[in-house]
Amino acid sequence: MAGGCAENKSMPDHGPPSYRQIQVGRFPTGFSGLDELFEALYAEGRIPSDEMGGELVARAREHNYIPPSAESAFAAALVREYRAFHEAKRTGKPRPKRDPWKGVPREQVPWFPVLDETLCDGCDKCLRFCANEVYAKRDTGSVYVIEQMNCVVGCDACARLCVHHAITFPPRSILATIGR
Repeated sequence: MAGGCAENKSMPDHGPPSYRQIQVGRFPTGFSGLDELFEALYAEGRIPSDEMGGELVARAREHNYIPPSAESAFAAALVREYRAFHEAKRTGKPRPKRDPWKGVPREQVPWFPVLDETLCDGCDKCLRFCANEVYAKRDTGSVYVIEQMNCVVGCDACARLCVHHAITFPPRSILATIGR
């Protein structure tokens, strides 16, 4: 079909792929098809390793755009997520199921903190305040976002606690557009 876009017919149609957000570097990033990819790897008996980052990026590209300049950050994030998935499957302990917000799956609600680690002084106010395990502390002393989807939709109290303004959130107006 000259000049047009053709549909990708390489996979049988089993409905839309799964969707979830993961932390890539400092940014939450939406991914399609990760659950199916991880299930396939687990079924193949693949043990998570840093060496599989390139393969995970290549396979994730089937449903997602991954910029070439960010491949290493995406590879590290995908390996981390596959490790967590593999461990949950191996131990039988499921990943936490998040409640929908106004009928919309939590992973599709763009409400999460973004923490600028260059501004963070490691005071731990956000870490001590947030009871939802959104934050964790690095060995270096800086705090980082570990589970952005654990954040309560609409809550930005941790950002207001941060005297260095290292934590930001999307504008609240974005929440008004969800579930319409």
